Amino acid sequence: MGTRDDLAEATLETLPLTVAVLDSTGRILLTNQSWREFNPDDDNHVGVNYVATAEMGDEEGDDEHARRAVEGLEAVLEGERETFSMEYPCHTPEEKQWFLMRASRFTVDGDVRVSVVHLDITDRKLAELDAEAALERLREQQRNLEHVLERIDGLVRDVTDAAVGAESRSEIEHGVCRELADTDPYVLAWIGRVDVTTRRVSPREWAGHREVPLENDELVLSSDESHPAVQALREGEPRAIQDVAEFDHADHWWPTGAGDLFRSVAAIPLEYGDVTYGVLVVFAEDADAFDERELLVLESLAGTVSTAMNAIEARRMLTTETIVELEATIEDPSLFVTALATELGASVTYRGLTYDKEGTALAVFYVDCTGGVEAVAADLDGIEDATILSEYEDGTLLELALSDGVVTALADHGGVIQRFDAAPDDRVADLALQLPNGQSARSVYDLLEERYERTELISYRESDRPTRTLRDVAAELDSKLTDRQEMALRKAFYADYFEWPRGVSGEELAESMGVSRSTYHQHLRAAQRKLLEELFAVDPTSEG
Repeated sequence: MGTRDDLAEATLETLPLTVAVLDSTGRILLTNQSWREFNPDDDNHVGVNYVATAEMGDEEGDDEHARRAVEGLEAVLEGERETFSMEYPCHTPEEKQWFLMRASRFTVDGDVRVSVVHLDITDRKLAELDAEAALERLREQQRNLEHVLERIDGLVRDVTDAAVGAESRSEIEHGVCRELADTDPYVLAWIGRVDVTTRRVSPREWAGHREVPLENDELVLSSDESHPAVQALREGEPRAIQDVAEFDHADHWWPTGAGDLFRSVAAIPLEYGDVTYGVLVVFAEDADAFDERELLVLESLAGTVSTAMNAIEARRMLTTETIVELEATIEDPSLFVTALATELGASVTYRGLTYDKEGTALAVFYVDCTGGVEAVAADLDGIEDATILSEYEDGTLLELALSDGVVTALADHGGVIQRFDAAPDDRVADLALQLPNGQSARSVYDLLEERYERTELISYRESDRPTRTLRDVAAELDSKLTDRQEMALRKAFYADYFEWPRGVSGEELAESMGVSRSTYHQHLRAAQRKLLEELFAVDPTSEG
């Protein structure tokens, strides 16, 4: 077994630290293997005055770290302090390095000695620098976020005030565009409405920092599919192009100067429920202006704008006397009306609509054929059940319980079906609707176009609303008739019960409702009485 000194020397040699021991004057008495390997071109430095060498490095390079090291070592050698430590860089052309130097005073047989240890702390230092850089990035993000929040707060407030305080839809559009164009980083904003007849969208109101010739701009929904405004309208989601300079058709789509006046563009649909009021298009001076956060802000603003537009339209509908009449053809073999006409080889004519207590749509159709009609209809997709209300020499009156939701969807948009017919040879359904406004008409047409293979708009016109429409009467009766009374009345009317001779008996109608004959007639008489009360209870002060 070796002596204690041999054990200490062997331990010193194997330490993964560069170690030197100095005497009281600063001369090196011994070094370990790590020290020697760190400077392989030099001797082991034994006998060299380490402090003097450090002072020389300070004088030559005016090195602040060398100066601190000399001052610390001298303080330890002179007994002013027991230990000294410092971190310092020691970079090479190939890599960056940092070390921790630690000097400790001790005595051996009364002689002063100082151990000098250098520990490689590069990994830790790099991690600290990365952490500091990350922290600075977070601070910068926080500063940017605070700026954005301050900008957004003002923008939301101004846009909301412009939308809510407006008296007309045009005033909303003008005010919103103006507020957006006055807010950095935006330079231009416009709101477009869709013409349901021409299938085009063009700016109705706009505002910008400069004079921008937008008057003649127009987008065709069928051919400009890659434009963000068209995509936003079609998909109902915000769309953005982060750099228009990289878009080949930017000069055609947008005002001359794309890439100079603005670099990025975003389009947000203006929707309230199922009604689309148009599209908001915003331009920014810099590329990549519309990140996810910015789009969320614009989407929220678009919701506010759409809500305000809906309120304006609802108020207008109450004070104006116009309705929209829309006619279209639908070419799709999956549509239940077309499928029924094809399978029967007969014309199908719409007679009316009601709902059962579960909310299932019950549509009444006349088909100009007899025999096996009920079974054929019940087997078709979109039809849950078929009931024959009456049979004639040359045709059948059918009640269809529909699982196809198109009829209900039309009603949800405020549509009143005037015609929904199909002929066997044409394989095309003919649809005519009355709708409360242009937005509802636009939404209905989009619904049909999206759902079926081919939808063609035949006519679109706004006309004076009658002084008292079917919708008005129905609204009054809705609060007075029970569900069963309304169903009894509708079934009787659609089945020609009031014609002479009657097209259907009371027993048949009762059976179609699953009630007795006497119960059916109780519902029918109650409904007739309420209908007549509504018809004859006229305000004597009115002109009617």
